[in-house]
Amino acid sequence: MQKKILYVGNFSFPNGNASGARVLGNGYLFRELGYKTFFIGLDKQLNENSNLPETRNEFEGFAYYNLPYPKGVRGWIAYKQRYIEVAKLIKDLNIDIIILYGSPTISLFGSLLKSFAKKNNIKILTDVVDWLAIGSGGLIFRIVKYFDTNYQKRYLNNQVDGVITISSYLQKYYKKRVDNTIIIPPLVNTLHFNQLYNNISTHKTTKIIYVGEPFPINATNVNPKSFKDRLDKVIDTLYKLKEHDFIFDVYGLTYDQYITVVDYQKDKLNELKDKVIFHGPIENRIARQKIAQSDYSILFRDINKMTKAGFPTKVVESISCGTPVITNNTSDLQNYIFEGENGFVVDLSKPDLHLHKMNEILKMDTMAINKMKQNCAKSELFSYQNFKDKTERFLQKI
Repeated sequence: MQKKILYVGNFSFPNGNASGARVLGNGYLFRELGYKTFFIGLDKQLNENSNLPETRNEFEGFAYYNLPYPKGVRGWIAYKQRYIEVAKLIKDLNIDIIILYGSPTISLFGSLLKSFAKKNNIKILTDVVDWLAIGSGGLIFRIVKYFDTNYQKRYLNNQVDGVITISSYLQKYYKKRVDNTIIIPPLVNTLHFNQLYNNISTHKTTKIIYVGEPFPINATNVNPKSFKDRLDKVIDTLYKLKEHDFIFDVYGLTYDQYITVVDYQKDKLNELKDKVIFHGPIENRIARQKIAQSDYSILFRDINKMTKAGFPTKVVESISCGTPVITNNTSDLQNYIFEGENGFVVDLSKPDLHLHKMNEILKMDTMAINKMKQNCAKSELFSYQNFKDKTERFLQKI
């Protein structure tokens, strides 16, 4: 009989955010291995009285359900109600394996679900993809978030039958506490990217792109040390190389949203003028087209616990779109970025060397860029097909 997996947690399925893309990629992998996979995520459009079974929908043969995204304190502490709904659906679907991806409410939800799984002889796994810094919001929010995050990361995730991690940093942490662990980076179905591979570079002007939200949009008291992506450092670098012929397209936030947080770069952006263009939010399908049409995507991050623990989906998307990446060495990128073949790794800690290398990158001709774009397209580096054998062994051990 075909075994059934249920992914449940804080994601917007199928492609509403990077988390949705993460669990979808793993869903392709599990289905290839013979498991029927279901999903329960979050939907900001649902009201709090929505009925879970009635939210059922399908995407590429995957059935998925949604809980309402928590709104206000009441929404976040309604973990018992959400647990009851999810537990009932698990029984109705006759689930064999539960995979927790964060939590749809506070992490006590996961604690209840873990007890339910043990009681009903259901295996429970966790998919750990980050260890985020808490650098925005009011004091009370940050205190609550700190304790909730640590309860989940340091206790709950150690009480499961297996841990899926996104990086070697996280695997090293959990391997001391859980016998069965595996590293799976963000995965894609390469069939979705095939139509993007013919975007050869013909630009005299080097086109660089960033797609994302470098920090919480419209948040208060954002500390630069908690920026997920250092878009400010990218702009600082390009400002110093402004004599080059380039356009830097930024998608995901507006100029006003950016400058509200990074007001100290206002003069530099004024000088750069049309070399840096903020386009605002963009639909994922269109974002992929824009990435494919660019010469490079770029991503700078600080090297800290947060960036060592995670894995940048932006790198996966870019290479899968056939566009080389300029980045610095965080997470496990050294295992996936091959110098001059599908991207470049720069060292932000050595300013002179960093600027020299960026100068050389910006001088590259279209022939060299197109060779790298072809390498990216042909590599299928993050195809779920590449991870079948190790994942099958992992699942057989639980």
